[in-house]
Amino acid sequence: MSECNLRGQSFIILKNEARINYRSGGQMKKTVPLFLALLAVLLCATAQAQTSASVVKVKPQESVYKLKPGATFQVAVVLEIDEGYHINSNQPADKFLIPTTLKVESLKGLRANTVRYPKAKMQKFSFSEKPMSVFEGRAVLRFTARALPSLAQGSHTLKAKLTVQACNDALCLKPQTVNLDIPLEVAL
Repeated sequence: MSECNLRGQSFIILKNEARINYRSGGQMKKTVPLFLALLAVLLCATAQAQTSASVVKVKPQESVYKLKPGATFQVAVVLEIDEGYHINSNQPADKFLIPTTLKVESLKGLRANTVRYPKAKMQKFSFSEKPMSVFEGRAVLRFTARALPSLAQGSHTLKAKLTVQACNDALCLKPQTVNLDIPLEVAL
């Protein structure tokens, strides 16, 4: 048995047939001829050669954020999305779509505010009946943070986790959570 997700559908290959489970219902199943199953396997193999993390590069805008205790500062996280791909925005058009999210972990002596996402592009794709809310190319996520007076001088790393699912016009790659380190240097 082999399984692959393609455009929101789960393909399960069993000997001489393929079963398609639709995500919206989960119960509905349809059997298709072997050649369609082989086509699904071929598309899945191509998709599995790439990952969402390899298609979406993430990094802090600054190599090191320099700050003073008690100071408020802006952090920008840059997403570079490979040409031909998109990711859902933080507010996708349908509830079954995986949103792009950035979760900033707590760091003693630092307070991070809510992440601000860029304006999404509403785009129609051949596989969707209505336009989808997506990011393409370059997207910059921002948040404000405050270094409390108790934050010790020296080097610190603010950790964050970015969850994305990259898609193109034919298929979606498996969603991934990417760890991000944001270097901080605290000095008087």
